Amino acid sequence: MNNIFEATKVKLVMEKNEDKVRVGMGITRMLKDYGVSKVFGIPDGHTLAFYDGILQTDGIDHILVNDERTAAFAADAYSRVTGGLGVCDAGAAGSMNFPVAISEARGSGTPLLAIIGVIKKEHKLRNVPHDIDVQGVIEPITKTCQSIYIPDQVPRYVNYAIRMAKNGKPGPTALIIPEDVMNSKELPLKRYISTKKGGSCAIEGCSIAPAANEIENAVQMIREAKQPAIFSGSQAVSSGAFTEIKKLADMLQIPVFSTISGKGILQQEDPYYFGTVGLFGEKPNHKFIRRTADLLIIIGNRMTEDDTANFKIPSSKMPVIQIDLDPGEIGLSFNAWGVVGDSKIALDMIIRRLQDEGLTRDRESLESLMKERKRNLEELKQDHTEYWERDAAKWMDSEPIKPQRVLYSISQYFTEEDYLVTDASASSRWIGPYFPVKGLGRKIITPRGVGPTGFGLGALLGTGIAIQDTYGEPTPKLVLLTGDGGLMNSGLSDLETIVQKEINCTIVVLNNSALGFVKFGQAMLYNRRYYDTDRVNTNFVQIAEAFGIKGKQVKTISQLDEAIKSSLHNQKGVQLIDVITDPEEFLPPNSY
Repeated sequence: MNNIFEATKVKLVMEKNEDKVRVGMGITRMLKDYGVSKVFGIPDGHTLAFYDGILQTDGIDHILVNDERTAAFAADAYSRVTGGLGVCDAGAAGSMNFPVAISEARGSGTPLLAIIGVIKKEHKLRNVPHDIDVQGVIEPITKTCQSIYIPDQVPRYVNYAIRMAKNGKPGPTALIIPEDVMNSKELPLKRYISTKKGGSCAIEGCSIAPAANEIENAVQMIREAKQPAIFSGSQAVSSGAFTEIKKLADMLQIPVFSTISGKGILQQEDPYYFGTVGLFGEKPNHKFIRRTADLLIIIGNRMTEDDTANFKIPSSKMPVIQIDLDPGEIGLSFNAWGVVGDSKIALDMIIRRLQDEGLTRDRESLESLMKERKRNLEELKQDHTEYWERDAAKWMDSEPIKPQRVLYSISQYFTEEDYLVTDASASSRWIGPYFPVKGLGRKIITPRGVGPTGFGLGALLGTGIAIQDTYGEPTPKLVLLTGDGGLMNSGLSDLETIVQKEINCTIVVLNNSALGFVKFGQAMLYNRRYYDTDRVNTNFVQIAEAFGIKGKQVKTISQLDEAIKSSLHNQKGVQLIDVITDPEEFLPPNSY
């Protein structure tokens, strides 16, 4: 009995004397354990302990920016390119710049962790500056937003935030930590060690398999359809369903369409890929879905207003199968048979069932059915050829330069390795029909979550840092396509950061001296009664040169092609091309 008592005493003494670390240090070591190597943000008096932890932790670096929006946009883009967790930080007041960027991450399904330092617990309600209800602001736009008040509970909260960010449909999470908690030295050493185990999907993100009955009914709908078609979205790219979509399209002899953010699921030249659908999609695709298809297989696609041309495509009568990680996305605007799960796994299950049961109920008519589908594919291909010949004639040699021509010029020098970042508003719409993706995967970083203008520079920074981390020399080409309004809204101060971090990139400005997307709305809906959508004629070359960036303004097609070729062939440092574009060419023609 005495031996048991003595052993208990020794254990208690050991626990009491156990090495302890500052909470800020513990958090950084946990992040490192989870594979985080970059944190984007701005230091604040409330986060000094966190910064001290980063300083003393090898293998994790901080990227100092000049605007908290930039930090969150950069972390978002970094996550999209690397597939890992994006992390950003701010103090209480600075975090009030986070919401638009966090909302974009939520809509785009990006795993993001925001670490926010706030005033000491004892200073609440004492008229201390920065006493802000941060949780009340951030909580509605995250998957979870937790405040931590007890130091030894930090590991549990960090684990939970990361699991929530990466599991189910990925998204942003936030941890709000008072300064005194962040600075506390009462975090036992053993408690900050991560619970991550090799292969643990609880941390790395579980791939959710759909229920068997959901797959069974989807397979029967496919077997009964005369002419299915696939409409793929961003989530299909994130899940890596490239092989499965290709295989299903080949098995069934059916076309694949995508949203703008779903580009990259197949290469542009793939015989089954026909480009985008939606408000600014391609007219032959809309015609095919309305007149020829009798089943639409929607894969990882939120079916937003843009993606469905104001919810007109597909028609409300068309049978629909909708595969999505989030059951809440299914059937919001269309009566769909839902398959809840990871796109890649769901498609693999569907393919296996089709192989076992056959592609159609009437096996005797399979040969004639496949012949008819092949004819439909050939007709769709011919429609595209004729459509693009007519369309290109309007802009290929036209001056003033049209945005389509700028994208054409950029695409001539892109390979399957290269990355295009876009701002929101008009620039992100042009890429739908006019920018071919030559490689598989997330090679276009575009804000289609909620579409916040100002995304461009932050996303350019995050993408550039991700490329530096991922590739050796030479790095892939990197281009930011933005508008004059979008670039001015990006927080030009972070041009300095992009230069400092030696990001090799080209910024291409579609400069029509207007807020193009809004002006387009005034033209379409208000009989060209324009008000407050014209901008001053900003000299972006002079702005670029002030930051040590090589700048060039172009007004003719010959100048454009030479400037793009020169920049992309010799992409060293930051370069800016200010393209004066046709002020009357607002957006792709409304083709639905």
